[in-house]
Amino acid sequence: MTYGAPIANQDDQDFDNVFVTPQAYKAFLATGTWPDKTMAGARSPLLGEQGIDQQEWPFPGEIGRLEIHLKDEGRFPASKWAFFGFNGPETTAKPLAADSVCQKCHTQNGAVDETFVQFYPTLIAAAKAKGTFKVTAEK
Repeated sequence: MTYGAPIANQDDQDFDNVFVTPQAYKAFLATGTWPDKTMAGARSPLLGEQGIDQQEWPFPGEIGRLEIHLKDEGRFPASKWAFFGFNGPETTAKPLAADSVCQKCHTQNGAVDETFVQFYPTLIAAAKAKGTFKVTAEK
């Protein structure tokens, strides 16, 4: 998945995986929605001039960028979710603006709870079974 111009040598993919804790994943499967304090992390690789070393991928030694989508109903009562971006060695980040491109797109196109579960078959099935799946333009 990519949110911008494709990166060379990556087959148009900017992020390789989205990670959540096993507890959040199990809660989603049981309820069809993400529990409060869920953090979804998406990373992109640190690329050299030649692109990704396919022998090492998907476990490169360094991360190029990490984005966190955090559900915190106490801190973000209006949307319940916020985005944080880490570029390189940063260990802290401030939330992106509530009207950021990330927030707007996820609010408009997220199939469940501002998240793109429509791209994950296991999550689609759970959300549809629990009645939380919202049909969006991003199918």
